[in-house]
Amino acid sequence: MIINIIFTYNMYKILIIIILLFFVFYLKNKNSELFINNDNIFTEIPKIIHQTAPSDKSKWHNDWYSCQESWKTHFPDFEYKMWTDEDNLKLIETDYPWFLETYNKYTININRIDIVRYFILYKYGGIYADMDYMCIKNFYNNLPKNKISISESPFKFNEKLQNALMCSPINHPFWMKLIYKSTERLYKNDNIGSVLYIAGPQLISDTYDENKDDINILPFDLYNPDPKTEDYNNNDKLFTKHLGTQTWVGK
Repeated sequence: MIINIIFTYNMYKILIIIILLFFVFYLKNKNSELFINNDNIFTEIPKIIHQTAPSDKSKWHNDWYSCQESWKTHFPDFEYKMWTDEDNLKLIETDYPWFLETYNKYTININRIDIVRYFILYKYGGIYADMDYMCIKNFYNNLPKNKISISESPFKFNEKLQNALMCSPINHPFWMKLIYKSTERLYKNDNIGSVLYIAGPQLISDTYDENKDDINILPFDLYNPDPKTEDYNNNDKLFTKHLGTQTWVGK
């Protein structure tokens, strides 16, 4: 009797295992495209340049025009997308309505400009550059297709990376990690804290520390030299440089 019970129990376990294996095999074949896409989800950086600026060009710094043209010149086969404040708000309202309350909670507009660029790169991928970032030569072939690339900061006293030049495949989870961390900081501090900390370079730097395998660093001596160094004027060496107009600081 006991032997029969043990035998029946073991057969029952084997039957359950067989059913589970069959179920997994069935799902894998039924959703084979999903499994393939998961293995190769980050295979390219889309050929699109993103920038954001006020629709009122009277608010533009004079240097922005030449910087904007530099991207169009050196990436002629790329789509170019200018995002105004109105476009940014519409993106959140339409595609990320769950974030709208948080987006409106930022009391400083540069926080919105910082955070929305992460949503843009999450949805569309491509290259994001601040309006005061000058492109000197095309660097697309230097970008790993399966990672995010972010410019290194030359100012290590308060940040490791900057969010003024960033490149990404579509739907990379790093951006959502940034967004959730910014939200946590916003509500925890009730919007008290530095601009850099809430949604800017310090947020990027802190999140990078927890996700280093996701990030390819664009070295500052090639992409973001300190204006006080000789590298800053060595255009033969540089791919890009940040002019640092800092119009968001105000008068």
